[in-house]
Amino acid sequence: MAENNDKSETFFRDYASSGNLEEVYKRHGRIDLVPLPSDVPEDPLNWSSFRKNTLLALVAFHACLGPFSAACAIPSFELFAAEFAVSLTKASYITAVPIVFLGTFPFLWAPVSSRIGRRPVYLASMLISAAMQLASAYCTTYGSLVTCRVLVAIFICPPQSIGASTVSEVFFVHEKGQKMGVWALLVSLGPTIAPLIMGPLVYHTGKWQWTFFLLAIMNFAHFILYLFFCPETLFNRPIRSNELQSATAQSREPVSIATKWYIPYTSFHMHSKEPWSKLPLDVISPLQYIIKPTIVLPSFANAITFTYTNVLLTVQIPALLGQKYQLNIQQIGLQFIAPFLGALLGEPFAGLGSDKWMQYRVRRANGKREVEWRLPFAIPGFLISIIGLMVLGIRLQNTPPGVWNITPDIGSAIALFGQQIVTTVCTTYAIESQPEHTGQAAILVTLIRQTYAFTGPFYFTNQFNAMGIVHACGLLSGLIAIAMCLILACIMFGESWRTKLEAGNSEHIFQNQSEEEKID
Repeated sequence: MAENNDKSETFFRDYASSGNLEEVYKRHGRIDLVPLPSDVPEDPLNWSSFRKNTLLALVAFHACLGPFSAACAIPSFELFAAEFAVSLTKASYITAVPIVFLGTFPFLWAPVSSRIGRRPVYLASMLISAAMQLASAYCTTYGSLVTCRVLVAIFICPPQSIGASTVSEVFFVHEKGQKMGVWALLVSLGPTIAPLIMGPLVYHTGKWQWTFFLLAIMNFAHFILYLFFCPETLFNRPIRSNELQSATAQSREPVSIATKWYIPYTSFHMHSKEPWSKLPLDVISPLQYIIKPTIVLPSFANAITFTYTNVLLTVQIPALLGQKYQLNIQQIGLQFIAPFLGALLGEPFAGLGSDKWMQYRVRRANGKREVEWRLPFAIPGFLISIIGLMVLGIRLQNTPPGVWNITPDIGSAIALFGQQIVTTVCTTYAIESQPEHTGQAAILVTLIRQTYAFTGPFYFTNQFNAMGIVHACGLLSGLIAIAMCLILACIMFGESWRTKLEAGNSEHIFQNQSEEEKID
């Protein structure tokens, strides 16, 4: 056995040497990496695991802060209604309105960051958001508070689009499911963590302003962490070829200058020569991918499941459980422990599990890899979400009022466990299906999810009042089942869809090149 291992290692070393991949093998212990890193130490793919994972944690938590900031106002609805003389429904718009801006403004930040880099956008995002959070605490009218919440959503949302690009720039494909899962987990946890923290805070202080004081502190602290732990990830990677000596030599020339540790944190330059006049076209360019079923179908499947589990519970727990069991603000906040734990437990199963499943399928196919092979892992997620939603509805309707019961919370935990599987797998698939356009795919996933989620709070209350809890949960479960059918369609036809689109793109490029040659 040891002899076979030695032979295998010798083979890979010889192969690496013949392909001029000695540095890759020495640094990573393997050469079957996608994408293939350069030999330059400053290449983000060559960073240490600590540096990569610290950056991932910061970007994922930044992505969490968008929905977190929107949901943090939920425990204060009654205080808003009393202070601004508005109805509870109108007070809930302080949470609902920012959701749509969290979905649309990532369109702006992606092309901006492609020009000036990821790091300046992340830093500006946190600093301006901290200022807007502080301004929210000093608002004296309903209109000014809604305006500040919208501004926070606009400036805090960059990682909803460029977060996925950052993950792709730092990690290899075989790690992507797990790492994208961390990003997706934090986005899902945002709406459940916020009331859990802010409920006791508002209950004990009696002032909604402390919600925004705490948010301002968190945002500014995140800005400080970005200063020290968020280097630039955009990197112009040298192209490898078999005539490698000259290319390698060229790529190594600046290393002696760029090896100072502080260079990635202090240097600033334009990363793209695209003129700023093209920015409006770049902002709307991701919409061209809406015709691609391998992006739009998993995005809608994710959006439907996310809305009828995560958003539904976030918005309706105060109304459903709070009124049913006569809970105070702090007790309502504690009900979010269950969905928080459900999502937290679901992510290791979703990210690491789907990566292991993909590796198993690739081994069985002797190295061939199709992104659709990840999708069957999402099917249990839809079924678990439906089970959790029905447990929540049935137990909430059948338990006596005024006496708290844990069984509806168990249902919410089950629902979020399933939803996390769906979110991670669908998001990863949509992004992997467009390897050359990961940023645009991520933006479209976010837009569809946030736009669909935005509509939910406007009809959830009327739906539950008109249909009853069990029938309303049954209808929403049916919609989740329809979402599962969208993924089944991708499993069956996704590969052929991608093949046709790639062939069409290649033909279009060939025609353009031929026309240019005729002109010349």
